[in-house]
This record gives sequence, structure tokens and C-alpha cells, in this order.
Amino acid sequence: MRGRTIVGFSLFAVLTAGAIAISPVICGRREQVMDAVSPDFVLGNYRWFKNQSAAIQQVNAQIASIDSEIVGYRRNFEGMPFALWPFDAREELSRKEAIKRGYISQYNMLAGQYNARKSDFTRGWTEGEMPDTLQLFMKDYSLR
Repeated sequence: MRGRTIVGFSLFAVLTAGAIAISPVICGRREQVMDAVSPDFVLGNYRWFKNQSAAIQQVNAQIASIDSEIVGYRRNFEGMPFALWPFDAREELSRKEAIKRGYISQYNMLAGQYNARKSDFTRGWTEGEMPDTLQLFMKDYSLR
């Protein structure tokens, strides 16, 4: 009988200690859920999408600008085979094309982050519940 009491008490002690240890985790999860519906969280998401969209548009403008520089630079040597261009001209064109690849890489990174967060963020919304002001920034950016 005494053995059962010790086993029962030991089991009770282990379960109680486990419940005490796990309670901060459960309370922490509840606080995270409450944060997700707070106005600060919603406003933070709005700002993130607005800023990310602006950054994507800025990089897109840089890509368009370097594209026009490359086209203009190639016009300077129109009709001449690339192999006959002066060395520094070929080097300059390569530099401009490398800059363009860097901008494209940056655009793809920003667009990928935006699209991933958008797909995760909008999972919880149903039609008609998303604020109209947020709708303006909800786009799908295609990667280059």
C-alpha cells in the first residue's frame, strides 16, 4: 500500500511540475495571439506593405534607368561588332550590365519577400473584410 502511495505522490509531483513549467508557454502563446489582433500589429503590417511596395517600385525605376543607359551606350557603337569596340567601352558596358543584374537580384528578393508575406498575411482575410486602404498595397509582383 505504501508503495502505491509513493508512486501516486511521485506521479502527482511530476504532473504538477510539468504544468507549472508549461504554463508560461501557454500564457506566452495567448499573448502572441492577442498581439496579432492589436491595432499596432495591423498598423505595422500596413506600414510594412506600403514601405516594401515603395522599395520595389524604386528598384524597378532603377532597372528602367540602367536599361536606358545601356541602350544609349550601345547606340554609340551601332553597326560596329562588339569585338571591335575599344576595351574600355566593352568594360563599361559590362559594368552597366552587372549593375542591372544587381538591381534585378534586389528586385527579386524584395518581390519574393512581399509575395511570401502577402500570401501568409491574407490567409486569414475573407472577401470584404480587408480594409480598403490596405487593398491598395496588395499586389502580386512577378519575379524577373
